Amino acid sequence: MNILLIFPPSTIYGKDPTVPSVVLPLGLAYIAANLEQHHYKVSILDARSLSEDRVIISSDKALYGFTDEELRLAIEKHAPDIIGISCMYTSYSGDAHRVAKIAKEINPAIVVVMGGAHASVFHHLALKDNNVDIIVRGEGEETFLELVKYIENKLEYTEIRGISFRNKQGLIVMNPARPPIANLDTIPFPARHLLGMNLYLNNKPGSYAMRAPHATMITSRGCLGECIYCTIQSVWGKRKWRGRSAQNVVDEMEMLHKGYGIKEIYLMDDSAGTSKQRLAEICKEILRRNLDIRWTTPNGIAHWLLDEDTLRLMKMAGCYRITFGIESGNVQTRAFLGKPFSLEQAKRLIGFANKIGMWTACTFIIGFPFETQEAIRDTVSFACNSGVDMAVFYLLCPHPGTKVYEIFKEEGLLNLDRIMDPTATFSNKDFEEMGMKLAGRGVRTRYFTPEELQKNLSLAYRSFFKASFKHFLSPLKIARKIRNTEDLMYTIKIGKIGTRMVFVNIFEKAFMSQDIIRRSKNVSELKEL
Repeated sequence: MNILLIFPPSTIYGKDPTVPSVVLPLGLAYIAANLEQHHYKVSILDARSLSEDRVIISSDKALYGFTDEELRLAIEKHAPDIIGISCMYTSYSGDAHRVAKIAKEINPAIVVVMGGAHASVFHHLALKDNNVDIIVRGEGEETFLELVKYIENKLEYTEIRGISFRNKQGLIVMNPARPPIANLDTIPFPARHLLGMNLYLNNKPGSYAMRAPHATMITSRGCLGECIYCTIQSVWGKRKWRGRSAQNVVDEMEMLHKGYGIKEIYLMDDSAGTSKQRLAEICKEILRRNLDIRWTTPNGIAHWLLDEDTLRLMKMAGCYRITFGIESGNVQTRAFLGKPFSLEQAKRLIGFANKIGMWTACTFIIGFPFETQEAIRDTVSFACNSGVDMAVFYLLCPHPGTKVYEIFKEEGLLNLDRIMDPTATFSNKDFEEMGMKLAGRGVRTRYFTPEELQKNLSLAYRSFFKASFKHFLSPLKIARKIRNTEDLMYTIKIGKIGTRMVFVNIFEKAFMSQDIIRRSKNVSELKEL
């Protein structure tokens, strides 16, 4: 069997400001590695990242990635028997269906399989598209492998757990869910060799990175929390968490370091700190091997699961920056969103991390359906007075499939269901609406319009920059960050970035979290002209 896994290009509509990132598709790489381990021929086509140029299709529509013709040529070249399409994001689900349509036009006999967060939640909608044959729901490695074997042997799909499909009568069948993989160490490392790592390593390192090149990794799956805005439960299951062993995690780190020259690793776990013991073992294993690597937790790590001893060990093992997902500084809002944990404990850990020389960041969300002006002020106040080095404020994205999306629907504030039907015909304006709502530009709440939320976001940044500028000028706080020349150079770099962002915040009327790096770079470029 010849198998082709595709990460689709991304179409952006109207005023949606999103610029899709060039990110290695780890999910497809894991599935490919598992197939290779069982001796199947598999290829990965990252149709978003292989073509970085933006193609303007019309005045209100732009494409990032392969055009239809480029997709057609690539699929024809691979001549696959099976195509697996990643459909992670609701905003880009139309692109996944476009890939399916092109595949079937080339060869109706190709079995088109779709997976990912959006496809898992809305499998019944995705299967309304006759170009999609099967949906893999949730964790994909074992399910996709079993599905390939069934297709190869021309067997019925009725016994495969974790899939939905149309039967011979055209009816949608939802098979029982597949239990999660108990031992993640049994899964081979992602098949990065199928992606051409230079595509990702040659990208400029993130503005906040200490070293380059860097790579992403996942050391665990799932989360025991139930945050109402989070989509991960659709893939990993409700209140379920599994972690790879320390040995297995550091084996992959070492492979990246020695095989690809990686100097910094982003741990993209949704809940890396669920087990303090495992996290400590990972740190000790890094130290035991004397592995010269830097690493961070950009997706955030649960402050209530950590303590000072763990932070100290993380710092010793190369973790130089830690991100805490605070989300709100208001007690009532935190209880509503699913994080009823002590803010005092969070503030204490931020202070300790700063004390031992780690860089600290916190994420905050504004725009919950019942959030008041007072609650927003509490969030801004916590950010300004917590001592954190960097605060990142987002406007809530109520993704379909989450609890908070259902609340918005019940309140009559938002309903994107009609736009998610792949068989319906909608205008570019409809897709622009969905893109804007899910791009962090603000959704109407009980008390605020999107424009008012954007003003609150800009005010939050302005308040934080004003407060943090004083903190940053503190000689003691800065001195604690600097232990060697590398620390000094990084401190200078962060200082420059902070100055640029302050400049942007002063002269720009609107300041959105996703614009931080892009706008600060633009300001720098303008100054150099």
